[in-house]
Amino acid sequence: MLRFFKPQRALALLAAAALLNLSAPARAAESARRAAPSGQVATAAGLTVDGLPAVPGQTVFPGSSFDTGEHARPLLELGNRARLELSGRTALKLDFDDERVGGALGAGGTRVYVPSGVAASLTTADASVLSGTDEPALFSLRVSEEGTTLTVQSGRVEMRAGGASRTASAGETLRASGGSAPATPQGGGNNDDDDDKKRAAIILIIGGAIAAIIIVAATRGDDEDDDDDFGCIPVVSGEGGPGC
Repeated sequence: MLRFFKPQRALALLAAAALLNLSAPARAAESARRAAPSGQVATAAGLTVDGLPAVPGQTVFPGSSFDTGEHARPLLELGNRARLELSGRTALKLDFDDERVGGALGAGGTRVYVPSGVAASLTTADASVLSGTDEPALFSLRVSEEGTTLTVQSGRVEMRAGGASRTASAGETLRASGGSAPATPQGGGNNDDDDDKKRAAIILIIGGAIAAIIIVAATRGDDEDDDDDFGCIPVVSGEGGPGC
């Protein structure tokens, strides 16, 4: 014997099917919104994005190109909580998503902060640098006539160049140039501040009180130069990275 659905049951099934069909586009749209990574320009002075002057609060997307003027120090804040500060005369093409910050640094320099769970992967003409996701990392990458220089302030960052790789920890500096393997820059110092302190100590011993005055003035000048190179990147509380 054939059995037929009751009218009420048939109507209920049709209504449920209609609701599913209506909700599917909404779910797809919501998924697309979540999948589209973005960031914003926190400090815009002297910055151009894709060839156009930037403004504070401007939204940026993966694949954007950033260029800075001579004295510019713009700051980018990405949706994955990573931050990048660009120095003057910098050219950077940036790519990123929820779990990665990548890009190509053609000139100048950038200071990069990535929180736990976000990896960094940047390339230059001389080398590539990579940080893992297990801990926050804060590092500076600079391109100059001497090559590519990596200075790590927090975490661990790997530099690959010349068919070799080497990992730098907090307070260490590596440099690669023209196909050379990563190495500590000659002079034994891991950063400019260490070199300045050594020079100041030698001059102080030789020159006495007069030399000491000169050293104080020179040291202040060096500090100002360092401020010109990079400012301060705010770090999310609890991430473990150094703050301002």
